[in-house]
Amino acid sequence: MINPDKIDEWIQEVEQRPSSAALIIQYIANRLRDLTSRNEELLAENIGLRSGRKVEEYESRIANLEYQLEILKRQIGGEINLMTPAAVEGLSIIAYQVDGKVLRFEVAFRDLASGEILAQIPPENFTEYLHPRLVITSPVEELLFVFDSGRTVNMAVADVPVITAGKASWTSAMLVEPRGGEELAAVLPIARMSLFDFCVQVSRRGYVKKMMRPSFESHVAKNFIGTGVKQKPDRTAGLTFCMKDDLFVLSSREGWLTCQGANEMSYTAEDTLKLSATDHIVSGFSMAKKKSFAVITQNGKVIIREAAWLEKPVSAKGRGQPIFSPARREAGVRVIGAAAVDENDWGAALCSDGCVTAHRLSDLIAAGSLGESSSEKTYLEFVLFNAAVPN
Repeated sequence: MINPDKIDEWIQEVEQRPSSAALIIQYIANRLRDLTSRNEELLAENIGLRSGRKVEEYESRIANLEYQLEILKRQIGGEINLMTPAAVEGLSIIAYQVDGKVLRFEVAFRDLASGEILAQIPPENFTEYLHPRLVITSPVEELLFVFDSGRTVNMAVADVPVITAGKASWTSAMLVEPRGGEELAAVLPIARMSLFDFCVQVSRRGYVKKMMRPSFESHVAKNFIGTGVKQKPDRTAGLTFCMKDDLFVLSSREGWLTCQGANEMSYTAEDTLKLSATDHIVSGFSMAKKKSFAVITQNGKVIIREAAWLEKPVSAKGRGQPIFSPARREAGVRVIGAAAVDENDWGAALCSDGCVTAHRLSDLIAAGSLGESSSEKTYLEFVLFNAAVPN
């Protein structure tokens, strides 16, 4: 504090030792600068309170916290007392198309067996480039539907109707309706977002940006997270939560990988991998302290690598690390999914005939493949079970 006694003390100091004057004046100037800055902040806050902007901001933050509390309550059972044990212990398999159609299948986790058919999705006009994408999660999760425009819609898994066995049809699927030519680009379980430091947004052409968790929560509350792309025809490929010390990995369809520390990522979309005109990103995942990762190809082959195999690139202009040989790439081998894994994990594969099959990672590591493929039967996608699901 600057008070009369302090001022008298400075005057005496200057009279006795004039050389101290410059130092005292510098101190006073710095203090006045700090007080001026604080005064401007208080003035802006006062104006905000009078205009109502600050009240709206606080109300928005309160609403966001209440929303997060609501979904966390569902996670710990606060609203599922009437649900049966089988439902709570089950898996929800979400299949979605770019036109916003969504199917949900339920499987009891305790009855799960490696190689078992979890669901039969109607294989209407499936191709290697155009097919449903999968999310496998808990029935008490919250889903964020992300459109290529950057618009989002959040919805509880329980609000998606369950498909009765043998009656799946895209004509009767639930519709998360696109607007003005939008396409549904990704679906992300978000109930546990408060446990992470960042959400990483990845585009099909390899652009990556991270959002701090409070910022991402704010975007979710406003139903808009941005596209994460620099120019069309690029679009959002997916979103992943991670911690600040995690290693984030990208895998392309033609078998190129690159990695980057989460703390090193930019808050704006930046190119991280040089892709050919025919290539695109199929998976972005955090190693999350796991020691290995798996890469799955369309012919069912399972490639396992240790985390130490990954090398951070010197430049974003590079092609990254090849996961298989040029000869296999030229022969048409393509990646359908990649994820950090350990032996206790489970994964699910979507086949071209519409079957979704379960696979324990320890079995895949031992066998080296999902199963036999043929010209009539190939694999289209592979996803790891959500971490919220017990194992």
